[in-house]
Amino acid sequence: MKLPSLFSSASAQRPSTSRLEHPLGEIQVQRKAIRHLYLRLDPNNGRLRVNAPHRTSDRMIRDFVSSRADWITRQRQRLADRPAVITADDQLPETLDLLGRPHAVIWHQEHNKIPPCKRLIIMDGRLRLSCRDRATARQLLREHCRQHLKDLLDQRVPAWAEHMQLAQPETRIRRMKTRWGSCNILKRRIWLNLELARLPVEAIDLVIVHELAHLIERGHNHRFYAVMDATYPDWRRWESTLDAYGIIGL
Repeated sequence: MKLPSLFSSASAQRPSTSRLEHPLGEIQVQRKAIRHLYLRLDPNNGRLRVNAPHRTSDRMIRDFVSSRADWITRQRQRLADRPAVITADDQLPETLDLLGRPHAVIWHQEHNKIPPCKRLIIMDGRLRLSCRDRATARQLLREHCRQHLKDLLDQRVPAWAEHMQLAQPETRIRRMKTRWGSCNILKRRIWLNLELARLPVEAIDLVIVHELAHLIERGHNHRFYAVMDATYPDWRRWESTLDAYGIIGL
């Protein structure tokens, strides 16, 4: 799932791209048929990106970015503190958020246990893993996150579907490298990223509502975002959280 800005049907002008200098860094600007200014940070490097209505002046864009200086500083710090991407099957993160709450990950190697001893205990902000090797510890971590997320989705998806007057779709969890979610409209099935288990519930709700909205409106157009706004008016507040957490390859 990626969340493009709100489109308006009032203009047929094509999007245009430009760059503006600013004390907080260069701004990449895309002017297109939308109603509001929208700021985001590139999740890879913290650079500024602004989507703006076609007739928005450079001065207005710079003033808009300046007004969000505190938010930009906080988000850049969050990006800097974000856990490194996991690149090996036996690599463990030093910390792992569960529903937005950070936990230190501690692995204790168990030797010569027959049958193998496998344990995962959460206590006092620590997530303790006991097993023979790191690869098994990584699998334990994944299984815990999957169950943790499933328990939440079993409650949240039906509740949001009912709120949106939709029949409950089939919901599945899988690992995804670039998306938080996807939707098969014909089969009425939504897929949600395993790593949503790391995010605050409000951000998970955003992804759920986004995918359910595709069962009402296929494309990212003004009708789609009207559904989003009517269903979850606070969704834009949580959009930046997805970038701040990022997908680490759990």
